[in-house]
Amino acid sequence: MKANFTNVIENEFTVTGLTEDQSYEFRVTAKNAAGVWSTPSESVTIIAQDVIEGPTAFIDPKFKSTSVVQAGETFIIDADYFGKPLPEVTWLKDGKEIDKVTPRMEVKNSLTHTTLIIRDCTRKPDHDGGSKIIYYVVEMQAKGDNTWTTCSEGKAHEVTVNGLAKGKEYLFRVSAVNEKGKSEPKSLLVPITVNDTSAQPIINLLSNIFSVKAGNDLKVDVPFKGVPPPTVEWKKDGNLLKETSRVNVYTSDTSSQLTIKDATRIDAGMYEVTVANSVGTTSIEIHINVFERPGPPSELNVDEVSADFISLSWQPPHYTGGCEISNYVVEKRDTGSTIWQAVSVSLSWDKPEYDGGAKITGYVVERKQHPDSCWLKCNFTNLLDTFLEVTGLEEGEQYDFRVIAKNSAELFSAPSETTGAVTVQHDVEPPKITMEDKFRQAVVVKAGELLRIDADISGRPNPTVFWLKNGRNICTKGRVEIIATKTHTSLLIRESVRKDSGQYTLTLQSTGGTTNRAVTCKVLDRKQKTTKTQKTKRQLCKDEVFSIVKFDEED
Repeated sequence: MKANFTNVIENEFTVTGLTEDQSYEFRVTAKNAAGVWSTPSESVTIIAQDVIEGPTAFIDPKFKSTSVVQAGETFIIDADYFGKPLPEVTWLKDGKEIDKVTPRMEVKNSLTHTTLIIRDCTRKPDHDGGSKIIYYVVEMQAKGDNTWTTCSEGKAHEVTVNGLAKGKEYLFRVSAVNEKGKSEPKSLLVPITVNDTSAQPIINLLSNIFSVKAGNDLKVDVPFKGVPPPTVEWKKDGNLLKETSRVNVYTSDTSSQLTIKDATRIDAGMYEVTVANSVGTTSIEIHINVFERPGPPSELNVDEVSADFISLSWQPPHYTGGCEISNYVVEKRDTGSTIWQAVSVSLSWDKPEYDGGAKITGYVVERKQHPDSCWLKCNFTNLLDTFLEVTGLEEGEQYDFRVIAKNSAELFSAPSETTGAVTVQHDVEPPKITMEDKFRQAVVVKAGELLRIDADISGRPNPTVFWLKNGRNICTKGRVEIIATKTHTSLLIRESVRKDSGQYTLTLQSTGGTTNRAVTCKVLDRKQKTTKTQKTKRQLCKDEVFSIVKFDEED
């Protein structure tokens, strides 16, 4: 039986609907443009079953040695893992499984990555004196001062101390209190210098391409973070963005929003958002497309005139309407008429099953306008192909069409069944992306291998193709290549390296709309195999926390 029920152009195909552990035999037959089928290929026998690969974990080599964090800091261990089917992840501490969610401890898992986060590292006293700990006393001492001042008393294992002088150094110590009294204090080894926490701004934008139809409103949200809160600057085409009654920017401590009301073609272009604070500066480019009718073609010339035809030529419009020009419509009008005839209908049909004993030599296509018109010929020369673009129709009107075959004996067939009423209008189909099921999960390749993402695309007019990585346009140079046709697009990254890991997004745009599809890719650049579970052991020395991670590995 057939495995595909639509035409397959490529030389590969994914067969679905199989039964696990069932044996199947496959073969391939080719068909040419004349509709002639080849002899089937040699068959191959395959048993349908999932590929099984043992679990493999990859941990940064820095965890081979002792990891040191101070009390109150956050300790993070992360690892990449791979296996088919996807393995379950378990973290252990002192041989016992760690709860995945606690106030201070958290485990985050994705398809190929796991992270253990321990916040506000601390350690309870080794011995509570035989009585339950009631509360803790936190004290501080300014450098150069011999007096200890109590900062806090409470049951929590963390405290925020306010009212400190910037740039000054302080010592801290903690004591435990039970029913019998107060313990000996534990002190930090070194004084702490009070400084503002600072971090370079980061922009978290999933996609930097936005589209809007002319006359509609557009909002572009740019989330960011940074300490101290950064300032934001918007530019358009290299110049500072001027706010108007239609174009405004609203900025808070965590995001900046560009709003455009009643978008027009002048709003299209490249925008740049720059976020800056005392630590550094980050910027990102944003492309805004405004879809509307293209400008008129230019330089219309008459190249040749004869008794029965005229040859015209022209140049593309200066403004394309925000997307590629898909086609042109040539209109004609009799000098004595005010009606322009412009719109066409494309027809196709199959050859007749019986040719009357002689070779089919041509076809006649006829049309009839609703409701009560007569049948008229659409072609006045012999038509050998099984398709025709019918011109001279009026937009919005309804027509019936039928086809008559003619053979070499000059005999005409009976007319075919009619198409039924066809309303003449421009076809618009929203863009569509079709990918194999394997791209729904993370794509994992080893370093040096080819990283490839394929997709079938469709839409009317033909959509514009964009490939992005982590929200930024992909530069096609060196190892990176993008292939795009009217029906297919591929992203190829040769000799992949670990920095090629990330989220790749395919975006299609046309007057029919915008759609996108994201694929997560992972490049493994080391062949480390964990053979023992990770164990975490902490040792406290004057409020410093030592985290020791032990594991064995095979190269």
